[in-house]
Amino acid sequence: MRKIRVKPSKGQSFFALIIGLIFIVIGFKIVIPEAGLFGLLWTGFALMITIINAYNLFSKRGISNYEVNVEEYSTREKVDFDLKLRKLSKLKNDGVITESEFLKQKEKISNRDM
Repeated sequence: MRKIRVKPSKGQSFFALIIGLIFIVIGFKIVIPEAGLFGLLWTGFALMITIINAYNLFSKRGISNYEVNVEEYSTREKVDFDLKLRKLSKLKNDGVITESEFLKQKEKISNRDM
């Protein structure tokens, strides 16, 4: 199993960067003079949001919103599984094994390869 980091798209980061800049300007022009300490907090959060989105926009790595666990499933395993089932089906169709033997072997292959 591996983890995949999911970060915002470049468009979403650009939009959030612009909004962050607008909130910073509003913070300095209106909120800090009117609300004092709350205005500093407001502007600080706007600044953090702007920096994070600028980093996501201009960096290849970026900051992820969340991580997703993905199970590894190689193409080779699928090919082997398909090949085994085809061979087993051919044995049944040729009359080498019975239907019950076919089902038993199919279940074994399914449990082992999946």
